[in-house]
This record gives sequence, C-alpha cells and structure tokens, in this order.
Amino acid sequence: MTVTTQGTAMKFRPLRWSDDFMYQAILNHEQKYDGKFLTCVKSTGIYCLPSCPARKPLLKNIRFLATEQEAIAEGFRICKRCRPDLFYRGENVDENLFIEMLARIRSCPSSFTSVSSLAKSCGISTTKLNELIRLHAHLSPADLLNRERIKAACSALIHSSQRILDIGLAVGFESEASFHRQFSAHMAMTPSAWRLLSNSNAFLLKLPDDFNADYAWRYHLRDKESLSEHLDETSFTKALWINGYPVVIHLHINGSTATCRWTLPENFLPHSEQPAGVEIHRQVLRLLGLNTDVQGFRSSARQNKHMARLIESSAAIYVPMTANSFESLVWAIIGQQINLTFAATLRQALIKLAGPVIGQDGFRIHPSAKEIAALEPHQLTDIRFSHSKSQYLIGVAKAIVSGALDLDELEQGSAVVAERKLCELKGIGPWTARYTLIRGMGFADCVPVGDSGLYAALQQFYQLSSRPSAAETEQLMKPFSPFRTQATTCLWESLRKKS
Repeated sequence: MTVTTQGTAMKFRPLRWSDDFMYQAILNHEQKYDGKFLTCVKSTGIYCLPSCPARKPLLKNIRFLATEQEAIAEGFRICKRCRPDLFYRGENVDENLFIEMLARIRSCPSSFTSVSSLAKSCGISTTKLNELIRLHAHLSPADLLNRERIKAACSALIHSSQRILDIGLAVGFESEASFHRQFSAHMAMTPSAWRLLSNSNAFLLKLPDDFNADYAWRYHLRDKESLSEHLDETSFTKALWINGYPVVIHLHINGSTATCRWTLPENFLPHSEQPAGVEIHRQVLRLLGLNTDVQGFRSSARQNKHMARLIESSAAIYVPMTANSFESLVWAIIGQQINLTFAATLRQALIKLAGPVIGQDGFRIHPSAKEIAALEPHQLTDIRFSHSKSQYLIGVAKAIVSGALDLDELEQGSAVVAERKLCELKGIGPWTARYTLIRGMGFADCVPVGDSGLYAALQQFYQLSSRPSAAETEQLMKPFSPFRTQATTCLWESLRKKS
C-alpha cells in the first residue's frame, strides 16, 4: 500500500508479526515492543506504544502500523498517556510516566485505593512502580500516596468547613484512626490543630521521642556570627519570607514539644491560598528536619549490615533543611570549593549587603532572589566573592525572578528532573545540585558527589588507604539506598565526633 503525504510517496513497511500476536503484546503492556510497532485506534484516532497503560479496545477496532510516520500519514494523533512522540524523540518515557502519574494522584488522590491500583492505572507492575517512584520521588509508592493524600487534606481543612472525618475519607484514607495517625506523623499536629492555623499567631508541634534539636541548631548556626539566625536560652529566632513579607519567628523546644510564635508586620497582606500560619508551619518542619523518615532508615538497618554499623553508636538524626530551597542553593553556590569557615563569612557578608533589616537591633532576613538579582557582580566581588561565583549567584537569582527556574515546582516533582534542571544553569554542577536536593528540597536518597567531607568520612568508615573518587563514592554509597541522604548526614557527623 502506498500513500502520498505532502507531495511525497511513502510505502508502509510490512510488520513481521500477526495481528493476534501484537494484540496479545499490547494486552500485556510489553515495553520490549515499543518502537517495533504502533497501535492505532480507529474509534478515537490516536496511536499508542505497545506498553500504553490505557484500556485496550477490541482487536477489530485496531490497526497496527510499523512507524510513527505511517501513523501520522493515516491521520492518527499521539496518545497523551504513553506519549509515543517523546519515545521516538528519544526522551525519557519513564520520566514522563512519573510526571503524569503524579498529576493524576494530585487531581484525585482517593482514586487510588492501593499501590496495586496505582500500578494498574499506569499499566506497569508493582515492582516497576516501586522502582519508578524510588528513582523520582525517593519514596515508596505507599509513602507517596500518603503524602499526596495529606497535602489534599491540608488544603481542604483550611479552605472548607467539612467535617474532619469526611475530609480524611474523601482524600482516600480508610478510617478516621488511619487519617489521624498518618496526618499527625507527617504534620506533627492533629488535623483539628492544623485547621486553626488559618487564624493564629502560634502553634505547637509534637516531636518524635528520639528527636534532639542539637544537630539542627548546629546546622543553622554554622555561621557563628549570623545576622539572620539567633539561638539563646529560650528560643531559636529566625526571619522567614511569608507571602513576600519578612516574618520573625521564635521557636522554643521543651522536651517533646516545639512551640512557634510570630508577629505579622503591620502592612502584611494575607494570601488567600496560603495563610501565614500554614506557610510558617511548612518552613518550621523543614528547619527541624521533621520530614525525615528516621524510623524507615533505622528499620532498614536491621537487614543492612552497612547501615547497622553506621548507626550503632549514633543517635537519630533528623536532617534539617533551609527555610526555602533558594536559601540552600545560595549556600551551595557560596560553598563551592572553599572551606566552611570562609563560606560562612561570605554568606554573612551577602546577608549584610542584600538582606533587609528586621527590627531595631540589626537583625536581618536572608535575601530573596529578587534582592540578589538586583545586585551587580562588582558588589559581590567587593565583599570577596570570586568573579565567577558572583555571576553564578546573580544568574540563578535572575532565572528565578524571570520565571525560567521554579524551585518550588522542582521540589514537588522528580529528583531526576530537578537535578538536570539545576545542572543546566551556569555554574551548577552535581555537588551543588545534590546539596540543594538534600538541604533545600528534602529528597531522601541523594549522594553529594564531590563533597570532601563525605570522601573523608567514607575513607574512615570503610578504612580505605586513600580517599575514594567520585565513581567510587557512588558505589560505596549504594548499600545505603534508599536512605542515602540520612546516611550522608550520619557520615558527616562521624567526622565531627572523631575530631
């Protein structure tokens, strides 16, 4: 058969399999036949890969064609589920599958009652689903579903007057007890306490039994002369960006609870989508590292000799993060190829230069992307930044201000995509990107290859004769997957204990 398209004759390539054989392959969603033939559905006019997760029509309603060009010439359109166009362009099909799956979960988390139902909707096995979500979200499928259900519940609790039980059931939890247990574990407060955040200037967090704030304070106060964080006998004080306004919080730890209080500026305009208390709560969880799956890490240690040896003399470490991902990225760029002391000095100088003053005592807030984007490179070189580092920092800030880089979107998506997008920026390499994924985005299975402290800690842990290379570091960290972020912090901490 010959068809003519745009003035050229194209002869369809014959297929080597029978229709019955290919039909069985698409019923089984066989990925190995992707690129070998296409399924063209007569009733809908779309063409799909053999592995497409969409429901299959009857054989009589299908045409099988060998190439994408043939399908287009016959008037068929691309399937939005399996995206054969991406496959034939050489783009990552699994990455697209993850992104679309995440969008479907967020649109209606109650649609997926179990991991198996999620796998079925994607047209893949539960084993493949686990691999996909581990790679991109650094979570198990069950944990991802719980996270998205709780996010949906958080929004409903603030923006609706529904009963708490009805909200829990509506987002996919099987019972009131299950909803309360999972919500409290993720948010460190009950659903009813969360609902009060829309009209409050304080909240109380229930801390895990093994929580110790010392590690968090040491991280946030690595700059001993910090202008933007302060710890005294009663509380930790820091200014946070809330809806574009600087808000000073006071965080007090008392045994198994943490109390956070704040006062909004007089000119503060509330944000209808995100009340101040909700955003402050989110950032405080980050500052304390309460998103860390310590129990999962320690449970895995029972079956993993490397993890067991790493934590045998170590207290639980909740990995603290920066208040927002931009602050972490700034710290990572500043810290490139210099020691911690000089990095802290440069950070302090940057905050003094561009961080708005809060109050009467010179207390400042870490500058946002807007403040840094407004700087000229010479202003940074004048405070001992290198010329290249000045350009990198201002360039990243400008990308954020222009909308070319959305750190919040990257944080809520795929770790693979986030690392790639960051590394596309001038001056951002794997170490800077992965440090940002750890401290700014909270991904749980990152290895900051290139980190001298990690190299030294691995040499000590494995009793190596010399420091490992980047490739060797990747191999040495594999036994700690899927908790390599926690393992990295434990290894860093082992160096401090030795010194």
